[in-house]
Amino acid sequence: MRSLRLAAATVACLSAVAVLSACDPEGTDTGDSAASAAPGTASSATATTASAAPSADGAKSPAASKTPAAPEATPGKAGRLPAGVWIDPKSVPLNSALHWKAGPAKVLGEKGRLRIEELCKIPRDDSFAEVPIVETAALGGAAGDWSADETIASFGSSAKSSAAAQSAYALLTGVTEGLKGCASTVPGATVKVTVEDGASVAATLTVPQSGGGSTEVREYLTAKDGSLAELTLHAQLPKGGHPKTAWSGGSDDAVLNPLGGAVCTAFDDC
Repeated sequence: MRSLRLAAATVACLSAVAVLSACDPEGTDTGDSAASAAPGTASSATATTASAAPSADGAKSPAASKTPAAPEATPGKAGRLPAGVWIDPKSVPLNSALHWKAGPAKVLGEKGRLRIEELCKIPRDDSFAEVPIVETAALGGAAGDWSADETIASFGSSAKSSAAAQSAYALLTGVTEGLKGCASTVPGATVKVTVEDGASVAATLTVPQSGGGSTEVREYLTAKDGSLAELTLHAQLPKGGHPKTAWSGGSDDAVLNPLGGAVCTAFDDC
């Protein structure tokens, strides 16, 4: 009898174990499918969540903080112009009277325009709607007197690509035609070209402004290697007015040579 009771008890226990194994009180599967999952999956997911989640004070965990920050955007496709590309202020006309000083360069962006293009409202050829680098720098000036600005449109170093030089000369050609035709885009403008040799241009202009005044302009342009450098001296005057400082500039070459020389030295293309 004792043996029969022991056998019956054993069968009851085995039945209870089978029922408990087949039914999970939480409604989740604890059978063979869970047992066959890759080892460490749950712990790996927990670790990943913990490393990405912010801490109680809002700071990211050390693992998240190691992600490198995005680099700062560089103006223009080719970055900024090299140091020394700007003309020496002492080579700018009227320096002895107006004491020009090189100001900080301002990035105009790929669609930036030369000063003469703005003054004469020169339309830009579609081929040069964008230029890799265009920057300008003011050298000083005062109301009723001369101001000076230099602007450089650069396609890069011609030592690396002859296309850069070809583009600079082509841009000069287009701007020169627009300068000479200033009266067609600004009625009443007068232009006197004093230098035009294929690589450089110098001109004197009077450009009417709204309100009856005008802007007196001394324009210098030179294509050097892969860049077009422009120096513009201008005085915005009331009708019948004259700049406070009388013009006493030297020869055009005395301006054009250092204007282009600074560019080729800076790009190491001389």
